[in-house]
Amino acid sequence: MIKNFFKTAWKHLINNKSYTSINIIGLAIGIGCAIVIYSIVRYETGFDTYHKHYANIYRLINVFKVPSEGTFYEAGQVHPLGPALRNDFPALTVAMTYYAGKGQITVDNKNGSVEKFQENTGLAYAEPDFFKIFDFKFLSGDPASVLINPGSAVISASLAQKYFKLPVQNVDDAVGRTITINNLVNFQISGIIADPPENTDLPFKIIADYKDQRASNPYFGNGSDWQDYNSATNCYLLLHKGISRTDLQKQLRPFFLKYITPNPAVEQSYELQPLSELHSGNCDNYNHRVVSGNKLMILGLIGLFLVIIAVFNFINLSTALAAGRHKEIAARKILGSRRSQLIKHFLGETLLISGIAAIVGLLIAHFLFVYLDSIIGYRLHLTILNSPAGITFLIALTFGTGILAGLYPSVLMAGMSPLGLKKNALSQKHITGSLTLRSALIIAQFAISLILIISTLVMRSQVSYFMSEDLGFNKDHIIISSLPNTGSDNLEVLKNDLLKIPGINKVCVGLGSPLTDFNVNNYVNYPTLEKDRFTASLKTADEDYLSLYGLKLIAGHDIPAKKNTWEAVVNRKFTDLLGFKNPNDALGEKFIYGRGLPALTIIGVVENFHSQSLQFQMENVVFCNLSFNINQLAVKFVPVSPNLGGTQQIIENVKEEWNKIFPDNIFNYHFLDQQIAGLYQEEVSTTKLSQLFAVIAILIGCLGLFGLISYVTNLKIKEIGIRKVNGARTAEVMAMLNKEFTKWVVIAFVISCPVAWYAMNKWLENFVYKTTLGWWIFALAGVLALGIALLTVSFHAWKAAMRNPVEALQYE
Repeated sequence: MIKNFFKTAWKHLINNKSYTSINIIGLAIGIGCAIVIYSIVRYETGFDTYHKHYANIYRLINVFKVPSEGTFYEAGQVHPLGPALRNDFPALTVAMTYYAGKGQITVDNKNGSVEKFQENTGLAYAEPDFFKIFDFKFLSGDPASVLINPGSAVISASLAQKYFKLPVQNVDDAVGRTITINNLVNFQISGIIADPPENTDLPFKIIADYKDQRASNPYFGNGSDWQDYNSATNCYLLLHKGISRTDLQKQLRPFFLKYITPNPAVEQSYELQPLSELHSGNCDNYNHRVVSGNKLMILGLIGLFLVIIAVFNFINLSTALAAGRHKEIAARKILGSRRSQLIKHFLGETLLISGIAAIVGLLIAHFLFVYLDSIIGYRLHLTILNSPAGITFLIALTFGTGILAGLYPSVLMAGMSPLGLKKNALSQKHITGSLTLRSALIIAQFAISLILIISTLVMRSQVSYFMSEDLGFNKDHIIISSLPNTGSDNLEVLKNDLLKIPGINKVCVGLGSPLTDFNVNNYVNYPTLEKDRFTASLKTADEDYLSLYGLKLIAGHDIPAKKNTWEAVVNRKFTDLLGFKNPNDALGEKFIYGRGLPALTIIGVVENFHSQSLQFQMENVVFCNLSFNINQLAVKFVPVSPNLGGTQQIIENVKEEWNKIFPDNIFNYHFLDQQIAGLYQEEVSTTKLSQLFAVIAILIGCLGLFGLISYVTNLKIKEIGIRKVNGARTAEVMAMLNKEFTKWVVIAFVISCPVAWYAMNKWLENFVYKTTLGWWIFALAGVLALGIALLTVSFHAWKAAMRNPVEALQYE
C-alpha cells in the first residue's frame, strides 16, 4: 500500500512539474529561513549556558532612579564591595572582576629575544573565587589556587601557543613562564585554560590577579575606596542551595546603607542580574554587545511569517489545481474510497513535498549561513542536526508546515462529489470573486511582505540618520592611539615631532575623543543646583583639542596650554543647566566637580555636540587641561591621496616617530570615523537582516503569483481567444488579467500601513535621536510591492494576450 501511495504521489508530482517545483521552492525557502532564524535565536540565547551553576550566578548592578530623568542601570562597582559581601554574607561565593579588555603583552623568550603583542580583547583581573563561580576548562593548573599568589595569571591555550611558540599538545609547558602587561607588572603563568567558546560574554583569555590590576588601571590604589566607581569593575555572586534571589535582594538594602552614604537627590539600590540576562539585559557586558529579547522575538516572528507565506502559496496553488484532479478523485470515490482515506492520501502527498522541501531548505540555510557571516558577525553551521532539540525542531517544522499547507486542500478535494466533479465546477468557483480564500491568502502574503519592506526602509533611514547626522565635531581623517603611562614632557616631544610630518596638520592628547565609550562622570555642585543630582562628563584635553576636532567655541577662550590651572571649557548644555541663557554670562563662574578637585572656573563655552552615540541624550561636558587622565593621542591628517597608499604612508611616518619616543610600546591605532560607525553595528546588522528577509518574503510571494497567474491564464484561454477575435487589444487583455491581482496588493497595502507604522514607532522609541516616519516610506514600499507584483503577473498575461486566438479556439 505504501509503495502504491509513493508511486501515485510521485506520478502526480511529475505530471505537474512546474507547480510542484514552485511549491517545493517556496516551502524550501520558508523552511531554510526558519532554520537560519532558529539557529540565530538559539545561538544568542545560549550564551554562557555551559557554566555548571548558570541558573544561580548573578551580577550585582546599581539601579539609579533620578527624578524627572527616569531609571538607569550600571554594572560598575567599587573595589571593596567583594570583601564586604564575603564578610557580611559568608554563605555566598563572591568574586570581583576588572575587565581591561586590551593591553600590551611582552614576552621574554628563552633565546633572549623580546616579543610584544597587542591584545585588544580578553584581558581581565579577577579574585580567586572567580573559578568557583564560573567553569573554565583547565588544561593545566589547579582552579582553586591559580590566583592565590600575587603576580599570578592564567592564559588561554591559543595565547600559550602564540606567546611561547608551543605546539597545541604542549601548552602546559607555558606554566611557570613570565609575561609583562603594559610594561608595568610581571606575571607568572599559573594555569592554562581552553579558549572560551564563541557564545560567551566572558571572553577572558588572560585572567590575572585582581589586586595587580594597576598594570591596566592606574587608579586602583589599594582597592579600598568606597567612592571609586568604575564601569569595568563588576561583582559576581553564586547563590548556593537554600539562598533565594528574593531573600538576598531584601537583605541588600541594609547592606547598601551600611557602607554607602545615600544621595538624597538620587534613589540608588542594588539589584541581582541573572547571568542569563548578561547578554540581553539593561547593562553592558564584556563583548559590548547586548541583544534584546525584543529583537529575538521579532526575528522569530519573521521566521514564522516566512513559513506562513510559503504555506499560503501552497494552499493557493493546491486549491487552484484541485479541479484538475477531478477525474482521479471521482474514480477513487466510485471505487469506494472514503473521505478520511482521501484526506490521508492528499496529506501524505503534501508531507512528501514538505520533506523534499526540508532537504532543499537545509541546503539553502547552509548558503545563507555563509552570506550572513559578515552581517551578524559570526559563522553559523548546520549544528541543528547534531542535537536532539535541533532535530526535534526540524521534524516539527517539516510536519507542521506540511500539515498546515495540506490540510485545507486535502479536505477540499476529499469533499468533492463525483457529480460536481464531472461538471468541473470547482475551478470557476474558486477562481472568480474578490473575497475568496485565495484572494485573502494573497492579501495576507503581500501585507506581511509590505510590513517587512516598510520596516526595512525605516531601519535604513535610521541607520543613515546615525551615519550622516552632524555630531557637532569633526570625525574625518583622524587616527586615534592609546597612550602608555608617561610624563607630559614625552608627549610634547612626540607632538612636535609628529607636526613636522608632511600631511599632518594637528595633534592633541587627552582623555578620549569627543565621542567615546569611556567617560569620567561625576556630580556637579553649584549654588542653583540641587546637591549631587546632576552629572557631567570630564574630558582631559590640551590646548589643541578643540581645534583638532573642530568644536565650535561660542563664548570665552580656548583651553589653556598650562596644565592644572583648574580652568574649564564647558558645552552650552552645561551653561543651560547652571541657568545661563547667554553662554557669555557663565564666564568666570565657579563650580565643584566630583570630589578631591579644586573649584573649576568657566573660561569658555563650546556649542553642543554628541559625546555619546545618538541612542542617548547629549551630556553635560567639562574640558580641562590636567596632568592626569591622559590616555589617547589624536592625529589629524590631510587626505593627501584618494587611495589608501597616501594615508598609509602618513601612518607609517607616525609609527616611526612613535617608536622613537615609546620604543617599548606598540603603536596601536584606529580611525575615529570607523570607531563611531561601530557604535551602530547592531542597528546595521538588524537592518541588513530585515532587508534580506523582506526580499525573501517578496520572492516567495512572487513564486506563488507566478504559479497562480499561469494557472489562471490556462483556464481563461477560451475567454481570451474570444475577446481577441472580437477585437480586444493586447493591453486590454493584460489589464483584465492584472486587475484582480492589483486590487489584492492595494488592499494588502491598506492593511499593512497602520501595522508597520505602529511597529516602527515602537522600535524608534529605543533612540533619543531618530528619523521621522515620512509618508514617502510607505508610498515607496507600496510602489515597490505593486511594481514587483505587476511584473510577475504581466509576464504570463502578455504571453496569453499575444497568443493566436485560433490556437485557443481550434478544439471547439
